[in-house]
Amino acid sequence: MGITIVGNKNMNTSPARLSLSTLLPRFVVSALVFVISCLTLFITSAQAQIHVIPQPLHLTAQKGGFILSNKTVIGVDQQSETVGKYLQAYLNRYYKLNLKVKVYKHIPANNAIKLITGNNNSIEGAYTLSVVPGGIKITGNGAGVFYGVQSLIQLLPAKVAKPLRVAACKIADEPRFQWRGLSLDVSRHFFTVDEVKKYIDVMAHYKLNVFHWHLTDDEGWRIQIDKYPRLTEVGSKISYYAKQGKFRKLDNLIDDGRDGFYTKAEIRDVIKYAQDRFVTILPEIEMPGHSEAAIFAYPELGCQDSTGAKHRVRMLDPSEDTFKFMEDVLTEVIGLFPNQYIHIGGDEAEMADWLKSPVAVALMKKEGLKNEKEVQSYFVKRIERFLVSKNKKLVGWDEILQGGLAESATVMSWQGEAGGITAAKMHHHVVMTPLPYMYFDAPQANEDLEPIGWNPPVTWQMVYNYEPRSSQLTPAEAEYILGAQGNIWTEKVPNLRHLEYMVYPRALAVAELTWSLKENKNISRFEYKIKQQYGLFKLWNLNARLPDIVGVDNITTNADLFKTTLKYPLLGAHVRYSLDNNMPDSTAKAIAFPVNINVPLKDSLVLKTYTTWTLNKQRILQTATIKRVVIAAGAINTAGLKAGLDYKLIKTKETNYAKLDTIPPVTIAVVNMANPEVLPVTDGNLTWVKFNGYIKIDQEGDYELTSGFEVSPALFIGSQLLIMPDKNTYAEPQKALLHLKKGVYEFSGYYIANNINSKQTLLQLKTAAGKLLDPRAYLFHL
Repeated sequence: MGITIVGNKNMNTSPARLSLSTLLPRFVVSALVFVISCLTLFITSAQAQIHVIPQPLHLTAQKGGFILSNKTVIGVDQQSETVGKYLQAYLNRYYKLNLKVKVYKHIPANNAIKLITGNNNSIEGAYTLSVVPGGIKITGNGAGVFYGVQSLIQLLPAKVAKPLRVAACKIADEPRFQWRGLSLDVSRHFFTVDEVKKYIDVMAHYKLNVFHWHLTDDEGWRIQIDKYPRLTEVGSKISYYAKQGKFRKLDNLIDDGRDGFYTKAEIRDVIKYAQDRFVTILPEIEMPGHSEAAIFAYPELGCQDSTGAKHRVRMLDPSEDTFKFMEDVLTEVIGLFPNQYIHIGGDEAEMADWLKSPVAVALMKKEGLKNEKEVQSYFVKRIERFLVSKNKKLVGWDEILQGGLAESATVMSWQGEAGGITAAKMHHHVVMTPLPYMYFDAPQANEDLEPIGWNPPVTWQMVYNYEPRSSQLTPAEAEYILGAQGNIWTEKVPNLRHLEYMVYPRALAVAELTWSLKENKNISRFEYKIKQQYGLFKLWNLNARLPDIVGVDNITTNADLFKTTLKYPLLGAHVRYSLDNNMPDSTAKAIAFPVNINVPLKDSLVLKTYTTWTLNKQRILQTATIKRVVIAAGAINTAGLKAGLDYKLIKTKETNYAKLDTIPPVTIAVVNMANPEVLPVTDGNLTWVKFNGYIKIDQEGDYELTSGFEVSPALFIGSQLLIMPDKNTYAEPQKALLHLKKGVYEFSGYYIANNINSKQTLLQLKTAAGKLLDPRAYLFHL
């Protein structure tokens, strides 16, 4: 990507051309340089082919490679035979190779491919992989051999080629977390057995190992229960009954819904399929809320209202009949699923309904329960006792903390991290799956340009940067964090291709953050690796969302010429673009990348792009405003300047920035760093940070000003707003590209401090050569 903005011609200097490094934030610069260099190497170097996700613990590229052919034999031992047949089937399906699998008691040293069970490493899933010109050797314990095969699959070329060459390398690898999850809600929209199997297939390719199957909810009951046939006869056909006027209109769905259910035989088939791929299935049977489909099938289960009011009933009544029903259902579920965990939901329970239920009120009196939250706790604890009696462990959403946590419960923390942190401090196991980072029903970019979804955008970068073990936990408490999981709720996801669009590539970020060591993550390298996966996505017919054009950013500038080159990482991509604020569509002329843009900038303009790829039917829309401003230095006596910015901390519930001046600050200080650590208060107030001072420029030239906050602050020079507040830096990147004369410029801004931005860089200022300036050299106050 090359972007140039030519400076004001009225300046007493020649037009200044800003370099790539000047125009892009630091992490994007490094990413782009890495991508460009690696794409060049890809053709000539074996090392460039090593783009394994998740990043292995140790990886060494070597010279040469191994050639696969029909004469290659896969040598296995008895324990690795299933994995050997998996590899055989994969190579046949995607590369039309017909390799033989031979079972040995001791695999011969000269065998071309050796899958050997046994590894001194005691960590479940650890493996070693060696590719040399003479052959391939994978050694692992448990799932380790399978994970080694997945790394091998990513070393194969994405296109069928002869000869089929694997780059030489050595890998020694092991997972950081044992819970590396991905959910699928089949209640809101039903997905077939084949669709679920494909979902599991792709999970396995990236070493995700827990498939959370959300089988029941208000919109549908999807699992056969022999003792209660109406659950599927009626409860799985909510969409049908809604169309007949016998059920409420499914108002949250993007369409009229998709009915269906899984027979027990189909569920056993899916479980075996997952087991062969070392994926554990976690079934979820929702209770006591989100139970409308069950109540529609068996109305007596629903919470009765003593006032006689008629309203939507999604809550189970805490009656003995209800507990008998749930125990019967769970008995059949346990008989199907061999894993140790059963998820019982527990979220968003409309507990106020119990206060009008004669059954619930009587239960409160009998058990001495003080409020409806304690009824929830009673319900969950009673179900937990039943599960424990069946040698199973209960998992629930973080609402199960309310009223008292069940003794052995594992908490899935979805309402942010607070529930998970609380549970870990109580020495309960936790799976971190918090909003917003782990919710893939959110759009992946600017929500106005993406398919409809819940919540603000969640980009793959946000997912990748998430850390499951909070700094609020001690090392001992952090050990209770089992891992993390990405979630997808399907109200707005009507079919498989849409599902794949929403889940990928974000699920790859979950894979790396749960598998790879925290210290071994690198967002620039990961960005390059993602882009190398699109050949595999095409091979697997996976409709992963296409990458954005890097650098379509909102820019504030005082230049009078806008010049840029649009580039794209996928060969065969085309773009349609406009500069008049109108979004181009499929009727506009498609142009192959790269595209050069060179236009005068007398006022602001809006760049809009419509990107397509010949190997995919998607289109990716992007938009950026190029805003022209006038920047002038102030008449400031530099002799009176002191290092650092003035900043004020203001505690208030006020959300309107304009009213902050009427509120006395709790702290007034000076900061001379670009990332002051300001921790938020915890008394229910917001912690506003307001700062002002000056930027002192000692040498006239071109400069880039950005913020490293994930959610941007407001940054001003004089009265000009350079960085707009409350924008997600990944979904709507911003930068100011300014030609500044020698002098002093009034600088100010504000933001709300939180636990995330207290660790992030408020301000970055770079020269045209890409040099990051020390804030102590340019930030001043009077």
